[in-house]
Amino acid sequence: MRWLRATRAPVAARERHLAGTTAEHPIIDEVLEDLAALGVRTRLRFVWSIDGSGVEEDVPDLIHLHRTMLVAERAPTVVVAESERYAALTLRATIRHEVGHALLFARPRDARRPAFRRLFGDVRAKYRVGTVLQEVGRRIARHGGLANPRYQHVASLYAASHPHEQFAEAVRVALGAKGEHDAIRAWAAEHGAGVRAIEQIDYAAAWLSSY
Repeated sequence: MRWLRATRAPVAARERHLAGTTAEHPIIDEVLEDLAALGVRTRLRFVWSIDGSGVEEDVPDLIHLHRTMLVAERAPTVVVAESERYAALTLRATIRHEVGHALLFARPRDARRPAFRRLFGDVRAKYRVGTVLQEVGRRIARHGGLANPRYQHVASLYAASHPHEQFAEAVRVALGAKGEHDAIRAWAAEHGAGVRAIEQIDYAAAWLSSY
């Protein structure tokens, strides 16, 4: 949680002028290469943000990246590994997550498919989602965190906050596994995710490959 808090902290005053400017970073290029390897060649734009990462539904090709996310590149390997089942921690993980939002916002009809709704739910559900810290913290404090069996059914604690977040988190993991089923199963075994979470991530991988 300390690292999640650090990556969502206010942007330093000396960098606030970067708000809205084109975000350039080798990790962005690497994620785009991973997408291209799966056949996704949709043009996406990235800008730095000083008030959180995200994508607006009516501008799905523009991804905002919170500048302070770069702090996570100093996080210990063990912390990064543990974060896999909590929420996107690093810049790479955040980009993968936001790509999931961007691509689905660009093709909203895909969220109406029966298979999508069976696995992720109805994205029209009221979006009462707080910050990552609030959502993850609430599930730890009130529901026992990852010790609660209910969270075996989703990729992460944050995924449980809304169908849109379930899907974006599934895309995050699918991209990390390069869309490979065996790699997805290995990720699930390592991080204690259950069968339904595997089905969600497999679905996201197949969806990316058919995009």
